[in-house]
Amino acid sequence: MIRAKNIQLSFNGKTVIKDLTFEIGNGENVCFSGASGKGKSSLLKMLQGYILPDAGSISVKGLELNEKNIATIRSNMAYIPQNVNLPVNNGIELLELITGDKPAERVFSIAARLGIPEAMLEQGFDEISGGQKQRIVIAVCLSLDREIILLDEPTSSLDDESIGKLMDVLKGPGERTVVSASHNHEWIRFADRSIAL
Repeated sequence: MIRAKNIQLSFNGKTVIKDLTFEIGNGENVCFSGASGKGKSSLLKMLQGYILPDAGSISVKGLELNEKNIATIRSNMAYIPQNVNLPVNNGIELLELITGDKPAERVFSIAARLGIPEAMLEQGFDEISGGQKQRIVIAVCLSLDREIILLDEPTSSLDDESIGKLMDVLKGPGERTVVSASHNHEWIRFADRSIAL
């Protein structure tokens, strides 16, 4: 599904990732772990082609990550960032921005499983907590039903109960591949395996 070989990344002359090789299988749940500044978020951006490695290669579903294939690769992914600053006012507008469609029952179902009532998707993001906003963004992204889900510090604004609900949602049936970046020990244990950076 996802293969990286001998990738390296530097910022301002400082090496962040050095000679990293890994493989993530279809349907696997893998967490990149490590302290802040170890390149976890940058690695997720590399998998989408927003940051290019200084050396090495990345392939997704047999396609080399390059300019020719990037649109196809991204169409298989849903990315949930750590810091959610969006050009929309609520969850309904977010879904319409991403899909161009009115909300489907799927997003309401996932939101409910994450502890978010349907009415909250229409509330302004400035009227709800950071954790509620994060769960709405997660629900919208999961409703896209992409094969690969990328989550950057998914527990950063969530309490223990909300983390448990998110884990239950991601444990559901299907061939979804989950790739996350976190230093939360509970989340790392939830993954099938972790890759330390």
